[in-house]
Amino acid sequence: MLKINKKNYSLRVIRYSLRSGFTLIETLVYVAIIGIVIVSFVTFSISISNSRNKAYVTTEVQENARIALEVIRQRIHAANNVTIGSSTFDTDPGILSLQVADTSRNPTIIDLTADDGSLRITEGVNSPVIITSDEVRVVNLVFTNLTSPNISRENIRIEITVDYNTTGGDVEYNYSYSLQTAVSLRQ
Repeated sequence: MLKINKKNYSLRVIRYSLRSGFTLIETLVYVAIIGIVIVSFVTFSISISNSRNKAYVTTEVQENARIALEVIRQRIHAANNVTIGSSTFDTDPGILSLQVADTSRNPTIIDLTADDGSLRITEGVNSPVIITSDEVRVVNLVFTNLTSPNISRENIRIEITVDYNTTGGDVEYNYSYSLQTAVSLRQ
């Protein structure tokens, strides 16, 4: 007959149960730690993605506004005169009609494709050239004639506001950039 010492058996069972797995509390602690790490990683990744998107939107809008203003400035500076009757001053969207030395580019018209649209330049009978990208829209384009009777040079003030062309209405994509300058015709 086999005798089992109840004391030794119960100690062996306790030792075996302690070594054989995790307790419920240990499992919950491990799951909580892993959950916190995963949530932190996902939150960090989303934050990085949002920051990258905001930086892209800001850069796109600012670059388009600066390029648009520089192109307009160059066209005005190279013009012989401003066609006052064909231009729309002091209102949005403005239209500026310029006379240039090259008759094949007369008139040079700077305007928008639509209200809150893309900036375009039409030179003579050539097809219009879109200056701004599809990702932005010009929401304000105002030309002001600053020429006074006492000054022989014509002066034009340009005000332009460009914002990101949002399609989904996300708050993180709302960005607008305004620039203003005055340009004299070279004459």
